[in-house]
Amino acid sequence: MFEIERDWRPLAGALLPTPLPSARALLADFTRYTTDHRWNRKVHEPSARVLRVAATWLGADTVFREDEIRALHRVCGGKGRIHGLVAFLDQREQLVRSAPRSNRHEAFVQRTITAFPPRISDELATWVRVLRGTSRSHHRVTDYATLRRYLVYLATPLADWSTRYTTLRQVTEADVTATVTAVKGPRAHERAVAIRSLFRALKHAKLVFVDPSRGLRITRQELLPTTLAPGRLAGLLEASSNPATRLVLALVALHATSGTDLRNLALSDVLLARRQLMIRRPHGRHVVHLDDTTAALLDAWLRYRHRRWPRTINSHLLITQQTANATDPVSSDYVYRRFDPAGLTLRAVRGDRILDEARETEDPVHLVRVFGISITTAMKYIHTAHPHRGGPIPA
Repeated sequence: MFEIERDWRPLAGALLPTPLPSARALLADFTRYTTDHRWNRKVHEPSARVLRVAATWLGADTVFREDEIRALHRVCGGKGRIHGLVAFLDQREQLVRSAPRSNRHEAFVQRTITAFPPRISDELATWVRVLRGTSRSHHRVTDYATLRRYLVYLATPLADWSTRYTTLRQVTEADVTATVTAVKGPRAHERAVAIRSLFRALKHAKLVFVDPSRGLRITRQELLPTTLAPGRLAGLLEASSNPATRLVLALVALHATSGTDLRNLALSDVLLARRQLMIRRPHGRHVVHLDDTTAALLDAWLRYRHRRWPRTINSHLLITQQTANATDPVSSDYVYRRFDPAGLTLRAVRGDRILDEARETEDPVHLVRVFGISITTAMKYIHTAHPHRGGPIPA
């Protein structure tokens, strides 16, 4: 990559020769493409500059490499986003895609593991393989983001054990109890969960004979759902005239849709004839039955979306000026910021909606069916709405 940038650098700032007719034709096609997709000038010009340099020096009929285009974009100043140009070239079959970037969470996990002494590092690598499902068929695969959190929770215990032991087989029940009770509250629970995960996996792989976390018991202090003041929810939809924002607000305030579900919704998940949304999750599906208000807002957004980006290749329901030229979902920040003008958070509005429904029923199964939440989560809301039911809150 360094050599690519070094080769491009003299050309990026140079006075370019007049483009050949084929290059001019390619630039004209790109201009039509950006016009059709409603790009503004600040987005179009940096990408057009990159394409002009590439087409002038390499030829307009060249099949460009994605890493070269991205490197040229950086040495040209790196202004704006480049994935729209990448998508344009890909549609014309003039692009060779780069190899997928390594997952940053995976990179963190591997980097952290290799920093430990060899034997402990090998045991941690086995733990990762077990949780990733390579040695347990039909078992839920743990994502690298979760493994990263576990390693953060385990940082202090592992640092201590690696100075005293050469293998995790030497860790005792007393060691586990001491490291968990050294912290309080949620941190103790997080550390206990990570330690249990580690030693259960090592026991499964037969690297330890006795699980030292087997008798570990930590009570977590539950944060119960709270109610928003009625005044803070009143007029929520009137707080914005943006069709996407109004749809997000309605789906959260009326149907308790999560931020992840909103980002992942695709156009194919919209069942207008049935007035339904199909929410697809890794372990199942949940159908949202739309009320009149949400159905009207969804229709308004779809009309606006088609007028604004009639030729977008992005199949997600929610798109922005940036993602309309690619296939990525909107960012999590985009979804959560919809609530900022009202001084609220997505999580608070969603929790308030579920709690409001819980007040109308004492049946947790009803909450599961309406909102697609787990039975454990439903019981927490039922307990908050009807404390007379008594009994412990599910952990």
